[in-house]
Amino acid sequence: MESLTVRYNKIITGLIPGLVGPWIGAFVFYLFMFNHKTIGGFIKMILNNSSTHAPLLSVSLIFNLIFFFLFLRQNMYRAANGVIMAVFIYAPFIIYFKYV
Repeated sequence: MESLTVRYNKIITGLIPGLVGPWIGAFVFYLFMFNHKTIGGFIKMILNNSSTHAPLLSVSLIFNLIFFFLFLRQNMYRAANGVIMAVFIYAPFIIYFKYV
């Protein structure tokens, strides 16, 4: 019987939380910084002001550090690679929103 570390040490195991993590990070950012607004008002503010897209996405990606270091601590290096891959998937969006 293989251990859970060996069984789940796959790139997809890190890619999924790496893609979902920024959404959780954006929600946590909302809770700490804009809790006086409704979630709908926050989303409307983000959509109406294009200069906030890149900074919000960048701050949200910091949430992926939790997953990255959790996988490293468990010696799940392939899963940690999946989290890094998710960051590289989001990177073109940050560049687009920042410079276009």
